[in-house]
Amino acid sequence: MIRRFIKKLWSSIPKMSETVTAPHMKRKTEDESESIQKKVKTIKKEPVPQMQGNPNAKRKVAVLIAYNGKGYHGIQRNPPYPSIEEELLKALLKVGAITQDHYDKPGTIHFQRAARTDKNVSAASNIISLKMVTNVENFLEVVNQELPKQIRIFGFKRTTKGFDCKTQCTGRTYMYVLPTYALAPEKMKITEEYRTTDEILARANDVLKLYTGTHNFHNFTSGIKPTEQKAKRYIISFECGKPYIREGVEFVTCKVRGQSFMLHHIRKMIGLMIAIVKGCCKEDVLQLAWGPEKVDVPKAPGLGLLLDELYFDGYNKKWGRDGLHEPVEWSQYEEELEKFKEEYILPEIYKGEKNDKVMWDWLKTLHMHSFDVESNNRRHRNQDPDSLSSTNDADSLLKKEVTNTVKTEMSGEDQKIVVDENTEHCEEPNSQNPTEKDSDVDIKMEQDNDSEVDIKKEQDNDSEVDIKMEQDNDSEVDVKKEQENDSEVDIKKEQGVEPTEGDKIVLQ
Repeated sequence: MIRRFIKKLWSSIPKMSETVTAPHMKRKTEDESESIQKKVKTIKKEPVPQMQGNPNAKRKVAVLIAYNGKGYHGIQRNPPYPSIEEELLKALLKVGAITQDHYDKPGTIHFQRAARTDKNVSAASNIISLKMVTNVENFLEVVNQELPKQIRIFGFKRTTKGFDCKTQCTGRTYMYVLPTYALAPEKMKITEEYRTTDEILARANDVLKLYTGTHNFHNFTSGIKPTEQKAKRYIISFECGKPYIREGVEFVTCKVRGQSFMLHHIRKMIGLMIAIVKGCCKEDVLQLAWGPEKVDVPKAPGLGLLLDELYFDGYNKKWGRDGLHEPVEWSQYEEELEKFKEEYILPEIYKGEKNDKVMWDWLKTLHMHSFDVESNNRRHRNQDPDSLSSTNDADSLLKKEVTNTVKTEMSGEDQKIVVDENTEHCEEPNSQNPTEKDSDVDIKMEQDNDSEVDIKKEQDNDSEVDIKMEQDNDSEVDVKKEQENDSEVDIKKEQGVEPTEGDKIVLQ
């Protein structure tokens, strides 16, 4: 009996524990459900990813463009001159991607270009960044309809809010297309049928490699002093490709990649390379140009220059793999970009050189450059020393003729003498047998309050008046007669007669 009672009591103990702990367990599950609800609420309060939200809101984007720069004063907006940015902003305004206020003040939408191109310079690939409405239906189609055929938008990508295509661009590649006869030796007679050699191309590549690295390029731009930090630029690579024939002319393409470039930077590097390869100057001009002094560096024509590619390695590494943003790279548009370049950009360069002979005419001016330090006291390297006079004297001489009126008190009549300041002597009008005169003339010019010059003549007893007629290479002495209203100028002919005190000449 006792055993049975103990067994029943033992078996009832678990049931009693369940009844005691059940309410507590129930409250625990309720607490857990409340905490879960709280967690759900906190998740809802987290910021929405950038790729979601109001489709009509403005979003920061990177836009891929390409254009032929002929007829435009560069990409940068510069009213009233036509520019690439002006055409882009007009098109975006018409399709509703930006407002009128944004068009008037692009800075309010953080409008920026990755690389600036100069007047008539094209771009096979360039990037602009801005905030715009991205839900425009058939955006690429409608916006390209508003643009000229030589300007095209190929696509856009969402970016971070702080994206700036100029400051976050880590590299740029430019192309320069030039005819191979520009590399021919200086003394060689060339035609459009000229074909270059492997030795000349190897020489060009050797010179272009000298540009690689970090150098002070203040002589390859304008408005920048050698002491400024921004004058130092890093060139990653610079090479000349293989020749090819277009429009009956042989061309080569030079490609340069660097972190950034200045105004006229690439054109001057190409110009100096051509001068060195042709033999107009030596390689030591490069070392001189990188120094602190101002050096005369030629600037090649802008026709063959175009922007080819941009790089955003730092941005893509940080943001391009976060799952929310796309990397700023455009490999999916390579075929379209290449087609546009072959159809709208390169033919303009080939035809421009074939018809207008831009490079041909520029080569004719190459000998005018000194390739030396620009100084008034320093002789140019490419000029013959015998053909040069003192630089200071040359600067002080005027090329134009100065006309002075000569008044003769004795006759009361006017006569005009044309004096070239490049000559030291002037011719007396209608002088005959000048060697027969018996006095030496010492003419002194003095100026009084009435701005008249009194030329006094002194006479020696034992000398003859010798009036010599001389001409310089650059000027002639022209003696003319003037007429007054009622009488003709009568110029006395003096032969063997000594001048009297009354013969006073006043030069005005």
